[in-house]
Amino acid sequence: LSCSETSFPPPPTPPRGLDRDSCQKGWRLLYILTAYYKCSEVLKPYLLWHLQETCRSPGAQFQGIAKACEQNLRKTFQFGGRREFPSSMELKAMVAGRSAKRQLFLLPGGIERHLKIKTCSVALDVIEEMCYEMGLHRPEAFDEYVIFAVTNGGEAWGQAGGGSPHFLL
Repeated sequence: LSCSETSFPPPPTPPRGLDRDSCQKGWRLLYILTAYYKCSEVLKPYLLWHLQETCRSPGAQFQGIAKACEQNLRKTFQFGGRREFPSSMELKAMVAGRSAKRQLFLLPGGIERHLKIKTCSVALDVIEEMCYEMGLHRPEAFDEYVIFAVTNGGEAWGQAGGGSPHFLL
């Protein structure tokens, strides 16, 4: 049997109505799920491979959100995923494709600093960013700082840093 005699069936036709918008919604759903839930250890290498291939493929659609899904999944495995479900406002923003917000941080001396917080940002991410801005690049320096979170009502509800980076923001 030669190659000229071999025939391959044509690729299947995508289902009707499968367009860029529905694919985008599927990717956004995956983005939300990877922020909250771990996949099984059996699925993990295949899912990571698919996400990495999508990120690396030149000209592939959805490269950016695939990279964000991969980052979410890695943080979820590292830190356990988000524990608080998103507010209705945050969920609407995620469904619309906005995955970050600018969060106000109050520094000693009354200094206000806004930083971009993503769905799976942890306290260590914020501490590292602030340390880099101050010219501190050694990981040991990160242990010298903490984040003290305050609710809208003014009540303190936790602190992180100084070796406790598992605090999801």
